[in-house]
Amino acid sequence: MPEKPLFCLGEAWVELGADTVPELAETFRVSVGGWGAAFCRAYVRAGGHAALLSQLGADPFGRKAAAQLAADGIDCTHLCFTDAARTPVVFSGAGKLLPYRAPSAELLYAPEQLDAAALRGAFALCFSSGCLLDSPARLTHLKAIAAARDAGAFVCYAPRMAETAPCWPDAAALRETALQFFPQADVLLLKDSDLAPLFGSHELRTALFSLFSGHVELIFYSSSDNVFLFTRNVLLQAATSDLTEAQFLRDLARLNTWPDKLAGLRETTLKKLFL
Repeated sequence: MPEKPLFCLGEAWVELGADTVPELAETFRVSVGGWGAAFCRAYVRAGGHAALLSQLGADPFGRKAAAQLAADGIDCTHLCFTDAARTPVVFSGAGKLLPYRAPSAELLYAPEQLDAAALRGAFALCFSSGCLLDSPARLTHLKAIAAARDAGAFVCYAPRMAETAPCWPDAAALRETALQFFPQADVLLLKDSDLAPLFGSHELRTALFSLFSGHVELIFYSSSDNVFLFTRNVLLQAATSDLTEAQFLRDLARLNTWPDKLAGLRETTLKKLFL
């Protein structure tokens, strides 16, 4: 039986990367960036089938990005294109991001453009905070989450507070929105850089009590030197800090379980995919 695909709902952009901060750079490397594109790429490299749900501009950069994504092995069947806005261009370097994005094509990705039926065969729907601004795309996320839940697929949320912040005009609005979307996920994909913007502390234990709300049953947490897995009853530390979110979800897909079974997974079962 073919493995079910993972769908990423999120941004893809043309990224001009440099070895120094963008404003000081004289040369740039061209690639296709954005969380949606990057996570799909990582899942494909882990051996899975990933499909991108997004919208690009009907422009040369949009066509270039789509061609590269397809060449990377990503299913682009559900990509949309629009004449109403451009494909975003982002300059990056030395940890700094300068997005030229508003308005941009992916934020105009409207609910009526989403092929909700495609999610009936999905293993998971994954998204970040990148397209949760007040826009048609935010409404599309709500529709996609409902469709994924109706289909019995996992809903996975990676807030990516630090990476997403340059794309938001207001840090408070980003935090408020992220906290609103937390309870809608079955699986949270957290980094240590998420904690301070969300909870005002780098102490994970402070945040854990508030994270397990709504549908949340599983938290994958990574820092520079550790990876942890939390359920409401189990805490596990990975044998290696090299375990990625994409690889973890790929292993979870092979468990052939369902979101409503997460709470009942035994520690021995979780260890098989985590240690």
